[in-house]
Amino acid sequence: MTETKKNNENLVESVKSEQPVEEKKIQYDKYGHTYVGGINVANSVLADKFSEEDVVRWKGILESRGPLTTVFNRICFPPSSNLPSGTMSMSFYDFMYLVEKGDVVNPQHALNAADAKQQVENGNWSTFFKHTTVYGKNVNAAEYMKSLPTIQRIYEMGLVKPNGGLMTFDDMTSLLQQKKDEEQKIRLDRAHIYQVEKPVMEMNTSEKMKQGYRNSI
Repeated sequence: MTETKKNNENLVESVKSEQPVEEKKIQYDKYGHTYVGGINVANSVLADKFSEEDVVRWKGILESRGPLTTVFNRICFPPSSNLPSGTMSMSFYDFMYLVEKGDVVNPQHALNAADAKQQVENGNWSTFFKHTTVYGKNVNAAEYMKSLPTIQRIYEMGLVKPNGGLMTFDDMTSLLQQKKDEEQKIRLDRAHIYQVEKPVMEMNTSEKMKQGYRNSI
């Protein structure tokens, strides 16, 4: 198999994995809430990437207040963030999608492994989990401690801003728009390069055809 064919197959698989949820599965109400498969994913900006199975699973984590729900609630609006009144948090469903995907979200705020680990230690998460309660009962601290590597990864992904707070709804919207603008610029640049190079390519092809004809005589 040629390298070009391999690259094309990889590109196809990549596109398949990023295919959006069927439009009919996504609905909106008059309050701006988004629904995927009938489940309210609040002010999600990534809903078109969710599968219904994942949304059902994430809803279960949210309702049972699993470890990642506790992590999400704690870092959304910490006292140190000093966010203005009316600021909306990132959707829990967007948070779960990004955490599970594991890719760097915001390179500007992404920390290296050592600094991210230090942030986890500074947050005294171990002590926090020992005193955490869910529906009035102490949680299994040992079970919650298993989420410490995930918390570290959240810092490595750049999901946490310098003020200590999780990226907000506005941050997510701005980042997505920036990505769209960059992709549009790349498409325009490629189109421009093609238009500039096309005459040269056609001329080279024509010359090769003429040379081939000459050689055949």
